[in-house]
Amino acid sequence: MRTKSLLLAVLMFGAASSALADDTTVYTGVTILDPLTQRRLPGHYLVVRGERIEAMGEGRAPERYAKAAHTDMSGRFAMPGLFDTHAHITLGPVTPQVDAEGEVSLVVAGNDAITRHDALMLLAAGVTTIRDTGGDTARMIAYRQAVAEERLTGPEARIAGAVIDRSAFPVVGLVDRVDAAHGVAGRVKAQAAAGVNYVKLYEALTPEDLAAGIAAARAADVPVIAHLGDVSWTEAVRLGVNSLVHAMPISPDLLPPDRRADYLAERRPGAFAFFEWYEQADLDSPEIQAMIRALADQGVSVDATLIAFSLAFNGDDLAYREKDVDWAHPSMAENWRTAFRFDLGWEPEDYARAKAIWPKVQRFVRMLHEAGVPLTLGTDMNNPFVAPGVSLAREAELHVEAGIPAWDVLAIATSNAARSLKMDDRTGRIAVGMEADILFLEADPSLDIRALARVAAVVENGRLHRPEELKRAAAQ
Repeated sequence: MRTKSLLLAVLMFGAASSALADDTTVYTGVTILDPLTQRRLPGHYLVVRGERIEAMGEGRAPERYAKAAHTDMSGRFAMPGLFDTHAHITLGPVTPQVDAEGEVSLVVAGNDAITRHDALMLLAAGVTTIRDTGGDTARMIAYRQAVAEERLTGPEARIAGAVIDRSAFPVVGLVDRVDAAHGVAGRVKAQAAAGVNYVKLYEALTPEDLAAGIAAARAADVPVIAHLGDVSWTEAVRLGVNSLVHAMPISPDLLPPDRRADYLAERRPGAFAFFEWYEQADLDSPEIQAMIRALADQGVSVDATLIAFSLAFNGDDLAYREKDVDWAHPSMAENWRTAFRFDLGWEPEDYARAKAIWPKVQRFVRMLHEAGVPLTLGTDMNNPFVAPGVSLAREAELHVEAGIPAWDVLAIATSNAARSLKMDDRTGRIAVGMEADILFLEADPSLDIRALARVAAVVENGRLHRPEELKRAAAQ
């Protein structure tokens, strides 16, 4: 009886070892970086079985993994896969159109080829999760589903639908307009019924619109992202917004009272506000201090998208503007060069004024971080010259240049983002039982944040990818 039991145990162990060989990989010799605890763990192994991290430890992996595939990562650094919390994966070239009646509209011509390309390029840069903050609702849901069903290779997505706004003209493929026939609450309810993870409320909405939209979203149990203009961030927090985007809180209500009238009288439409507001703002004023306290107290997250504004402010510098354009789909690069720019109409004086206030923008982001406002790292991907994937490494560099420590920036890009997206129970850290979303780097980004751009390999949901292979696939 004992002999039979021993034989059965041996056979079962052999079967288990064979199963391990099929879906298990042991990564050896790696230094694990934990941004949450700011610890380096040199000489470690990681065991990935299926979609999960099954084991990890110092030295050699246990003997039971001897028959599993082994990948030597000696000299490399492993950290959680990155989150881009401000992507636009379904965005396409933006072009104006005029119909036979003279009505003007913008058309955002997203297509599957651009989306596939961008998904692969995001992974090539180590981005394993995105929060997409607005696009055609049906296309957004289709992308999320295709990745979940493994019909498309790309980052897992949490999605908003079409932006909800009182835009002055139709923006086809991006905006659900609010007008006499379509109220904010109705737009929110329709998107929630379609299955979005968030709704995004936009800058031309009134305070009453914002209140109605947030109330409808709360009733549907859908969080609200807001990109605001004249409605202040302080008011948005009071109304119950969950997340704010862009380091541009450009409401006149946040300026010192004695500067508001002049600002309103002299401001120009569009992207000029990016620097004109900061010229008048006093970051030490009671208005700004109260706003930051409200954000921190209510745990409202902010992604600054510094790269998008840095590219616009330096739009007169061709080398800076086009540094990463090869990462973009060719049709997007052509659209940015010929039609779609944030800095359209800017004169040399405008670029000079924008560059002059850049330290103020940096200080504002640093103030948010130091006050405990939950920051995430987002790029505004596929807006002008914001290329997929690589722009997140540049966003991280800009946060460090703003005075935020590198370890903190790494947490902002991983564990903090996972917590903000309510995904931290399964991803955002390298730990046993977590999803295997792992970024292997050639150098240590906690010592030099620029190492985030030196990607050796990416494990996404347990699958190993090499950046050069992903880039080749994207180009096909």
